[in-house]
Amino acid sequence: MRCKKFTVFLSLLIFSASSLLAQQVSEKKDIAVFKLGHAQYDIPMPVLSDIDEEVKGVFINIGRFNVLGMTQRLEEGDVNDFIDRIKQYKQENVEIPREVQMGREFFTEADLNRLIGSFIVVIPSISNFFVEQEKGGDYQATVKTAFNFINVEEGRAFAHFIIETSSTDELARVAVKDAVNAIPMRLTYEIRKIPEFQLRTGILEVRRGEVYLEFGRDMGIKLGDEFLIVISRVLDSGKTFSTDKGLIIIKEVSDEVSVGKVIYSHGRPQAGDQLAEVPRLGLDTIPYLHVTLLSFDEEAKTTVLAGIRTGLTRGFYSFRPFIGLEIPFRANILWGLPFNIYVGGEYDLYIRRLQIIPMAAFGIGGAYLWYLEKFGANVDDPFLLTHIGGMANITLTYLLNKNFKFVLEAGYLHWFSLDPTKLLLEEPLFFEDYSGIFIGGGLSIKY
Repeated sequence: MRCKKFTVFLSLLIFSASSLLAQQVSEKKDIAVFKLGHAQYDIPMPVLSDIDEEVKGVFINIGRFNVLGMTQRLEEGDVNDFIDRIKQYKQENVEIPREVQMGREFFTEADLNRLIGSFIVVIPSISNFFVEQEKGGDYQATVKTAFNFINVEEGRAFAHFIIETSSTDELARVAVKDAVNAIPMRLTYEIRKIPEFQLRTGILEVRRGEVYLEFGRDMGIKLGDEFLIVISRVLDSGKTFSTDKGLIIIKEVSDEVSVGKVIYSHGRPQAGDQLAEVPRLGLDTIPYLHVTLLSFDEEAKTTVLAGIRTGLTRGFYSFRPFIGLEIPFRANILWGLPFNIYVGGEYDLYIRRLQIIPMAAFGIGGAYLWYLEKFGANVDDPFLLTHIGGMANITLTYLLNKNFKFVLEAGYLHWFSLDPTKLLLEEPLFFEDYSGIFIGGGLSIKY
């Protein structure tokens, strides 16, 4: 009997060990990042330095690289020459000179040896940069940055993308700074989308609907990140076919381990299951329609509101902030387009695919009067502040698949009129209060 128990125990031990060994677990990669190439554009040195620091900071903060900062700047057109030179030194055993010129830059023998020893080289360059003054007097700054990724060992470029960021401000330097500051979020997302950089890890333990997985802050995992539970099988052709059997969302992060909430799973998750990162920008966007059904004011009319709301997901789990824009369809929309802009917070409760989300928001209402002359308005700015108010509601979402959720909402809204147009127009026009209990729905799109 003891022998039989020992055999069963040994079999389970071997199975668990083989499962863990079968996991693919990412390792930090050595990466060399050049400074920004800009030969075709006259860019102020402070701006260039800011972009260099932002780019390098992304590769450091993303956590999955050992970053080597290069002092040279290469242009996008130098990429092929760089690849050919590296191939020559690696494959043909050509002796490296003490100094080599590529593009406008010179590399020492030590520089090239460091590059050859790196797994990946990144060559960023400016593909467009301009600052122009608009008709209203504000300045618009646009920065387009191209990124080329080269596998040094194989001597090939394996990824390329361009990030375009822009901003508008009454001061040109502020517009440029804001455009530069928008680069890190976009760059982080684009890097995480590259298959070679996507994290692969495994489940260490399973406890009451939660899984413990290898990696934490050491590899750049954040609250709200998502991982698929992946199963793979080898086909008769020898090729591997992978499908996902579940989804988890990261709810806790420590230095080397993270905890994920199981959102759905076909079959019980097990220690040793393979996990694959789902790269997202970190936004959850909901186009919606709300209709007021009941108001405490007997003379109040039904109001229909069409809007779009975006919440931040990466870096957040239970509590999440959001911002929204909506248009209330009322009688005065015939001569002015009303709108509400609001900010708020939500608290997410997960029950498998179902989410129960209490939320509240406050904001301001305005109107764009495109037909001012008819009403005798004597104003330069057609945008007018008309309301203050907000809403509180309960939202139910159901996950249809990893990218979309069905949304139902019910709550109470109230917007108080400020009546600004009575002082501006020859014929008084009123933006009335509106309020009521509302219901609505929409579709949540995960980016």
